[in-house]
Amino acid sequence: MAKKPATKADMIDKIAKDAAISKVAAKKALESIVDFAVKEVKVGRPFRVAGLGTFMQKKSKARKGVNPATGEPIKIKASKRMVFKPSSAVKLLLNPKKK
Repeated sequence: MAKKPATKADMIDKIAKDAAISKVAAKKALESIVDFAVKEVKVGRPFRVAGLGTFMQKKSKARKGVNPATGEPIKIKASKRMVFKPSSAVKLLLNPKKK
Protein backbone atom coordinates (compact mmCIF):
# COMPACT_ATOMS: atom_id res chain seq x y z
CA MET A 1 0.00 0.00 0.00
CA ALA A 2 1.35 3.45 -0.92
CA LYS A 3 2.21 5.92 1.78
CA LYS A 4 0.17 9.10 2.19
CA PRO A 5 1.83 11.98 0.30
CA ALA A 6 3.01 15.07 2.16
CA THR A 7 0.63 18.00 1.77
CA LYS A 8 0.98 21.77 1.71
CA ALA A 9 -0.35 21.80 5.30
CA ASP A 10 2.40 19.35 6.34
CA MET A 11 5.02 21.63 4.78
CA ILE A 12 3.58 24.69 6.54
CA ASP A 13 3.66 22.88 9.89
CA LYS A 14 7.30 21.83 9.36
CA ILE A 15 8.41 25.32 8.27
CA ALA A 16 6.62 26.96 11.21
CA LYS A 17 8.18 24.54 13.69
CA ASP A 18 11.74 24.66 12.27
CA ALA A 19 11.80 28.45 11.86
CA ALA A 20 9.91 29.10 15.11
CA ILE A 21 7.36 31.26 13.29
CA SER A 22 3.57 31.26 13.09
CA LYS A 23 1.76 29.01 10.65
CA VAL A 24 0.40 32.16 8.97
CA ALA A 25 3.95 33.43 8.35
CA ALA A 26 5.08 29.97 7.19
CA LYS A 27 2.16 29.75 4.75
CA LYS A 28 2.97 33.20 3.36
CA ALA A 29 6.66 32.24 2.93
CA LEU A 30 5.83 28.94 1.19
CA GLU A 31 3.30 30.58 -1.14
CA SER A 32 5.83 33.29 -1.99
CA ILE A 33 8.46 30.68 -2.95
CA VAL A 34 5.99 28.70 -5.06
CA ASP A 35 4.74 31.87 -6.77
CA PHE A 36 8.31 32.98 -7.53
CA ALA A 37 9.24 29.56 -8.91
CA VAL A 38 6.20 29.44 -11.20
CA LYS A 39 6.80 32.97 -12.51
CA GLU A 40 10.48 32.24 -13.23
CA VAL A 41 9.73 29.00 -15.06
CA LYS A 42 6.85 30.62 -16.97
CA VAL A 43 9.23 33.20 -18.52
CA GLY A 44 11.72 30.45 -19.40
CA ARG A 45 14.25 30.82 -16.57
CA PRO A 46 15.12 27.71 -14.55
CA PHE A 47 14.43 27.89 -10.80
CA ARG A 48 17.34 26.24 -9.00
CA VAL A 49 17.30 25.24 -5.31
CA ALA A 50 20.75 24.22 -4.11
CA GLY A 51 20.73 20.72 -2.66
CA LEU A 52 17.28 19.95 -4.11
CA GLY A 53 17.29 20.45 -7.86
CA THR A 54 16.05 22.57 -10.74
CA PHE A 55 12.54 23.33 -11.95
CA MET A 56 12.38 24.26 -15.63
CA GLN A 57 10.02 24.61 -18.54
CA LYS A 58 9.80 21.90 -21.16
CA LYS A 59 7.91 22.18 -24.42
CA SER A 60 6.03 19.24 -25.90
CA LYS A 61 5.45 19.16 -29.65
CA ALA A 62 2.03 18.57 -31.15
CA ARG A 63 1.49 14.89 -31.85
CA LYS A 64 -1.06 12.28 -32.78
CA GLY A 65 -2.70 10.16 -30.10
CA VAL A 66 -5.49 7.66 -29.64
CA ASN A 67 -8.66 8.06 -27.60
CA PRO A 68 -8.44 5.01 -25.27
CA ALA A 69 -12.22 4.74 -24.96
CA THR A 70 -12.99 4.68 -28.68
CA GLY A 71 -9.67 3.88 -30.34
CA GLU A 72 -10.23 6.96 -32.50
CA PRO A 73 -7.15 8.99 -33.56
CA ILE A 74 -6.89 12.46 -32.00
CA LYS A 75 -4.58 15.46 -32.31
CA ILE A 76 -2.74 16.49 -29.14
CA LYS A 77 -1.77 20.18 -29.10
CA ALA A 78 1.73 21.42 -28.32
CA SER A 79 2.08 22.47 -24.68
CA LYS A 80 4.48 23.70 -22.03
CA ARG A 81 4.98 22.06 -18.66
CA MET A 82 7.16 22.37 -15.58
CA VAL A 83 9.68 19.58 -15.02
CA PHE A 84 12.01 18.86 -12.11
CA LYS A 85 15.58 17.62 -12.34
CA PRO A 86 16.95 16.48 -8.96
CA SER A 87 20.40 17.54 -7.80
CA SER A 88 23.21 14.99 -7.60
CA ALA A 89 22.85 15.06 -3.78
CA VAL A 90 19.18 14.07 -4.03
CA LYS A 91 19.99 11.36 -6.60
CA LEU A 92 22.61 9.94 -4.24
CA LEU A 93 20.14 9.93 -1.31
CA LEU A 94 17.58 8.09 -3.43
CA ASN A 95 20.10 5.69 -4.96
CA PRO A 96 22.95 5.08 -2.48
CA LYS A 97 26.05 3.43 -3.87
CA LYS A 98 26.30 -0.23 -2.99
CA LYS A 99 29.56 -1.55 -1.60
